[in-house]
Amino acid sequence: MKIVKTVLTTALCALIGAQAIPAASSIVAPADLPDLVEKILPGVVNISSTTVTNYQVFGMDEFLRLWGVPQERKQTSLGSGFIIDDDGYVLTNNHVVAHATEVLVTLYDKRNFKAKIIGKDDKLDLALLQIRGPNHKLPAGISPVPLGDSEKVRIGESVFAVGNPFGFQHTVTAGIISAKNRTIGQGPFDNFLQTDASINPGNSGGPLFNLKGEVIGINSAIISKTGQSGGLGFAIPIKAAKDIIPDLKRYGRVPRPWLGVLGQTITPALAHMYSLQVEQGVAIYNLVEGAPADHSGLMQGDLIIGIDGLKVSDIYELERDLAKHRPTESAQLEILRGHRKLNLTVQLEELPRLEDLPQGII
Repeated sequence: MKIVKTVLTTALCALIGAQAIPAASSIVAPADLPDLVEKILPGVVNISSTTVTNYQVFGMDEFLRLWGVPQERKQTSLGSGFIIDDDGYVLTNNHVVAHATEVLVTLYDKRNFKAKIIGKDDKLDLALLQIRGPNHKLPAGISPVPLGDSEKVRIGESVFAVGNPFGFQHTVTAGIISAKNRTIGQGPFDNFLQTDASINPGNSGGPLFNLKGEVIGINSAIISKTGQSGGLGFAIPIKAAKDIIPDLKRYGRVPRPWLGVLGQTITPALAHMYSLQVEQGVAIYNLVEGAPADHSGLMQGDLIIGIDGLKVSDIYELERDLAKHRPTESAQLEILRGHRKLNLTVQLEELPRLEDLPQGII
C-alpha cells in the first residue's frame, strides 16, 4: 500500500454508499440492497500478490552463500478486483500487482486460481489479469459483473463496493458520491470519483457499484493522516478502464506518445521572475537527445502555449492533450521563443519504458 503521509493512501479501497433515494423502475431501492449484493458478490475477487526480492548484506554475501542462507525475501500484498467477462479477465489496480512474481485470485466460493498479468498501466494505475484453472482451462462457474457508465454518475448518488480490507474477504461498505472529477496529485490523468465510503488497506482494485449493480469505478486511493479510512476515498471512473482494456489485451500496455521534454508549469510568479510574455503554459528546461521534440527543433527555454489549436495552461493539460494521439501520429505545437510565436510539427513516437527515463518526462 502506498501512503503519502497526511495525504494519500494509494493502495487500498472499498467504497460503499447507503442513502435513501426515491424508488424507480430502473433503480434498486436501498431496501433491496442485500439481494443486489448477493447477486454481484461472486464477481468480486480477492487478490494476493507475491514479490520475490534479492537482498545483499555488505561484506556478508560469501558467508551467507557458504552456509546456504537464503538471499531472497518474499513480500505479499493484498488487494481486490472484479471479473469483467466470461473469458476470465479481472480488472484491478496496477499497484496491487506492479512487481509481483506470482498472483493468486480467490473467488467468493473460496476457489483459488493463479492469474496471469495480461497488461499494466501505471499512469492510470490499472492492471488486467486473466485466471485459468488446471491445464490452462477457463474456470467453470465464474460470474462477471456488468460495467456501467461513469459519465452518468451524479453527486449524491448512493454507491456500494466490495473489497478485501485488512484481509477480511468480500467486505461490503456503503456511501455516496461526494464529488466528481477530483484531482489529488497522482498524475496528469487524475479524474477521480470521490466518495465518503470507508476505504482501508486491501481494498485497492475493488469495484464501486451503483444501485443497478453496475461497476462505475475502481477504488484506488484515500486521503488520510493515519493510513486508514478518513472518509475521503477515490475511485477511477470505469470509462477510463474501458478505454484502455483493448490496448492491455493486445499490447500488454497502453502505447502512449511522448515529446521527450522536461518542463515546468508557468505561474504568474514564474512569469514575473523571468519576464516571460505569458502567464500560462509550459516552460521547457531540458530535452532528451534524439526524442521527438528534439527532432522537431524544440529548444531549451521554449514555452509551449498550445497543442493542436488548444491552449495549454499547465504541464498536466499538455500531457492529457498529447495522450489523445497514437504514437504514430503527429502533433502541432504552438511555442513562444523569446518574442516570437512559432508552430512546430512533432512526429510522435511511443513513450519508452519509464524506468529508463528521468522522472517527470513527457
